[in-house]
Amino acid sequence: MVREALKLLFLITAYNFILHYLSGFLPFDLFPQNLEDILIVLSIVSALYLAWLFGYREKTVIWLAYVSFFQVVGLSLVRQDYTVIPQFVPPLLITVLLIWLFESPVEKRVKELEENRKKLEEELLRNEEELSRLTEQINILKELIEGLSKEKENIEKQLERLKQEESIERQALEREKEELNRRLEENQKKLKDYMERLEKLTRVNKELFEMIEIMQEKEPKGGKEELIRLRQERKRLSRELIQLQELLEELSQENIELSQRYENIKQAFEKELREKELLKLEIENLKGSLVSSKDIYEEIFNIFFDNIEFEEKAIREFIQLNVEAKKEFIKELFLLNMKNYDDKFESMKGYKNILKLKPAGGRIYFTFGEKKRWKVLGMLWGEDDKTKNRYVRELLVKYKR
Repeated sequence: MVREALKLLFLITAYNFILHYLSGFLPFDLFPQNLEDILIVLSIVSALYLAWLFGYREKTVIWLAYVSFFQVVGLSLVRQDYTVIPQFVPPLLITVLLIWLFESPVEKRVKELEENRKKLEEELLRNEEELSRLTEQINILKELIEGLSKEKENIEKQLERLKQEESIERQALEREKEELNRRLEENQKKLKDYMERLEKLTRVNKELFEMIEIMQEKEPKGGKEELIRLRQERKRLSRELIQLQELLEELSQENIELSQRYENIKQAFEKELREKELLKLEIENLKGSLVSSKDIYEEIFNIFFDNIEFEEKAIREFIQLNVEAKKEFIKELFLLNMKNYDDKFESMKGYKNILKLKPAGGRIYFTFGEKKRWKVLGMLWGEDDKTKNRYVRELLVKYKR
């Protein structure tokens, strides 16, 4: 800018000097010869030059040139000397022509400002479009996060419900099984006692029959009374034997029923075990769907954050956040995605190249990425200092200086 001003000043001085020099070889003067007229020409030329230096060619310089021309005409009329016009007009025209060839500093500055304004407007338009796109992406991401969070809550509730149902049903079957085992053991003991009594009665009855037969053969003195007594005893024992047999049949029938119930319970228990295995398989599938949500989040992050890579631990920690916390963390991550290395960040003292962001209610710890610009190492929700210190020690142990 200074070079252009000096160059124009030199050209104006040089060409006016040439006009003064040529005036000595021509029959008329192209430049004033007396000191007063020279000062007038110099004042006009200086005014035009200063008007160019601090104004516009098409505005300030042109109207000032017109004013100067009419001043020259007026001066010739006042002096009644028309030779003033050929002496004053050539320096005026030369100066105006030279000024017209050079862009003024003000015009350059205005032009630069205009170009900068256009660039800023274009950049603002691009930023608005980018902001609109990011807003849409944030809304989409929020919807995805809310959907995944609801799906996660539903899966967790379903898992809890299935576990409770399994526990209640298993406990009921266990109690019924224990009750049946207890009753079976009691009946088996009773059956054993009855069998022993039956064997004993059978043996006694057999002995009585033998004694009766022997006594009938011998018929000792007083044998009839003894025989009658023995026969009565035999009848009593026979009745008791019949009762025992009936009781044994009832007990056997009850044992059969209990055995049948035991088999039914056993089958139900085996069925419950099979259902338990199926339930475990279903739980594993549900857990697998929970694990797959990490892959979904990872894919979403890769789509929306083209300048950030994430550790698996950071993604798992993000999944565990509630919806409001996820919104706050997403805002900070979008801002981080648009930042460069020369932007200012808060660094972690005592750790090499570890930086942190402070979303509302939490922290994001990151460093310089290997494949992308940034690499998020972990996300912590909470403001407790002890929790933060313990988390940082565990997470950033390999980055400690």
